[in-house]
Amino acid sequence: MRFQRPEAGFVRAKDFAEYVIDAFDWLWEEGATTPKMMTVGLHLRTIGRPARTAGLERVLEHVRAKGGAWIARRDGIARHWLRVHGRAAGGKDAG
Repeated sequence: MRFQRPEAGFVRAKDFAEYVIDAFDWLWEEGATTPKMMTVGLHLRTIGRPARTAGLERVLEHVRAKGGAWIARRDGIARHWLRVHGRAAGGKDAG
């Protein structure tokens, strides 16, 4: 999903927020039986503008209101994986 040009994705922050919230809600329902992970890639040039940041804030407010979801950066996910599964998950050297 892209935020720069109308033909390539989202222009308005509320469209971005609605799309991400819908995706989250879908995965939330599926996650009742099997854990799910959702990633949202953000780049400063595209999300770092006031109106676009407002869309991201709507998403974060929605996720927080649901409760029970872990909001993390990639490094936090990697640290969690190492702590839970170790460096050699699956019997192979992870390095």
